[in-house]
Amino acid sequence: MKSKQVGIGNKSKSLKPSPKDIFIFEDNYFSLTESGFWKEFKISKIDESIKIKNIFIDNPYFTIIPEELFSNISEDQKNKLLTNNHSQLTFFKSLHTHHESIVYWGLKNKLIEKIQTKLPQYNPMHFCELLMFFSGEGNKLKFFLGEKIIYISSFFKNKLILINRYIIDNSDDSLYYLLSVIKESGFIDEEFTIDHMGLDDQKLISKIKEIFPKIQIYSHKESDYKNS
Repeated sequence: MKSKQVGIGNKSKSLKPSPKDIFIFEDNYFSLTESGFWKEFKISKIDESIKIKNIFIDNPYFTIIPEELFSNISEDQKNKLLTNNHSQLTFFKSLHTHHESIVYWGLKNKLIEKIQTKLPQYNPMHFCELLMFFSGEGNKLKFFLGEKIIYISSFFKNKLILINRYIIDNSDDSLYYLLSVIKESGFIDEEFTIDHMGLDDQKLISKIKEIFPKIQIYSHKESDYKNS
């Protein structure tokens, strides 16, 4: 499910993942070193003494609902926004007061059981929440690039405009979705910057620079989990 979401809110504060956080992305498990670099590990070998704070989980079942509307939508209606197959999912919600919105999402029960076997105490968060924060000024596009998935969020005048998850096969797919978000966010005639996280795809970066030669692109190489 490709869910285009809209959230309206106030100035964001940065969310800085810590070594106490775990990330499940494209069916792999990652943690952070003390210096902030992503490293892969096997959940079967995790040290049970480690105190986990948050687990950010990638999955396609999510939406963002304005806080003022959330209580007026029934649980069944919320669930149908995500999938028609409710029985295999457990649903979660995360309140983001700075966006006046709630992330509502579902997680497959089999994955929950697998996680709880090794990590009985954890705070589940959707992977998209990593891209919902911007503490700077002006307009920004953020994306996290995987091998088969790209997350993209955009901020217009410090407000979250949209966040989405797309299935990709190559750099051209990533570029298409990035350009679509840039257009939909109203950035064509505006100044904006780009935060690039995840895999280092220089072909993609070069194409973006060709189209927007004046745009500043900040690449966070510590999140390139293939280079750890």
